[in-house]
Amino acid sequence: MKTAIRLLALLLIASSSYAQTGWKVCNAPVFGNRVDDIFMLDAHTGYAASGDGKIVKTTDGGNNWMLIYQDPTVYHRSVEFINTQKGFVGGFPIGGNNGTGIFKRTTDGGATWTDLTPLLHPRARHGICGLAIPDANTIYGSGNWYDDSAYIVKSVDGGDTWSFIDMKQYAASIIDMYFLNKDTGFATGRGKLPQQSGVILYTTDGGATWTYKFQNYTNYEFCWKIQHLTSKIYFASLEDFGNVTPKILKSTDGGMTWNLRQVATTPYNIEGIGFIDSLHGWTGGDYNYSFKTTDGGFTWDTIHICPLMDRVFKVNDTMLFATGSQIWKYHGDGFIPAIPATRYAWMTCSPNPVKDNLTIAISTSVNTHVMLMVLDNNGNRVSLIDNTDKLKGSYQYHLDTRVLAAGMYYVVLKTHEDKRVVKVVVGR
Repeated sequence: MKTAIRLLALLLIASSSYAQTGWKVCNAPVFGNRVDDIFMLDAHTGYAASGDGKIVKTTDGGNNWMLIYQDPTVYHRSVEFINTQKGFVGGFPIGGNNGTGIFKRTTDGGATWTDLTPLLHPRARHGICGLAIPDANTIYGSGNWYDDSAYIVKSVDGGDTWSFIDMKQYAASIIDMYFLNKDTGFATGRGKLPQQSGVILYTTDGGATWTYKFQNYTNYEFCWKIQHLTSKIYFASLEDFGNVTPKILKSTDGGMTWNLRQVATTPYNIEGIGFIDSLHGWTGGDYNYSFKTTDGGFTWDTIHICPLMDRVFKVNDTMLFATGSQIWKYHGDGFIPAIPATRYAWMTCSPNPVKDNLTIAISTSVNTHVMLMVLDNNGNRVSLIDNTDKLKGSYQYHLDTRVLAAGMYYVVLKTHEDKRVVKVVVGR
């Protein structure tokens, strides 16, 4: 009898701890890739986009999602709507796609989509990573995370025509954006050579000119997502490579200055970030777990929600969503354990330690973009081995390490949905 009572008590404690998380997995179609973005028009209606070309819609506050569109040749990265009828989806070409369908518009609530790609500058057809729509006429799209892709496209007529803003003088890549109005906004990304550290850029003239509001001193890093919580409080995430501890950024003066906040003491992948109020927030991006804070980002604890976290979207003061492996909802209404996340890329390096020739073998389970590079122990990129679209499959590369000084290096494989890092010792 005592044993049964103890077991019941343990079950009640476990159930209570689950409920206290406030998170649950939504009922959504099976995704064959990461869910990269979500946009809720209100507490009932919203859209999400995934890497396997799906666009899904909810009309019941995110509890259930229905598939409304799919294009397997496009990795859908971003989604945003103006109203219940008009919205935009951006993405990357994959699977041999020659740059069509990477930017689409709907005017009937997602029932049909029109390809806007032919209206874009040729460089912008490499992909649209982020979207920002401050009003019904003004739409910004940014691209993208890999090299030679620092640009912004802009429309001032609701998406009928598009101009091109070359951002090469400011950054090597542009990831995400947030605009307060048609002229004033922020863009995140990776800075210029030689350091290429995370940057946050700011404009007050509709993107004609930009100033740096944040520049880090860590080599080769992305400033990934940005969240506007209040008129004064902003958060942003930093994705690092190699032996770098994860950090986030916080601003308490409307994005004019930013402070680093360490998330953990060991290297970990960070991409998504979002707060529901000034104290409670979440960040993550890797497979094993995410992080939560209850003191505004000063300290963090692990939490087993939303592997591969990318976008966290606040709806109101009690509801927000996170996308990554599936769609997750926070509404204080319990916790449903998720199926463990699937890995999409693998890499081995041999021999290790190496004296002369290093063989790098990679494989991907999906069509994707592959950036394969070597960083030294200080995070400087010493070799870019590949930076191209790849069909799913296995590939092998050979690196002559005799041109490298003896020491520690990091071989980094980054794709649209995954990242792998192998520490390699070069000896003599």
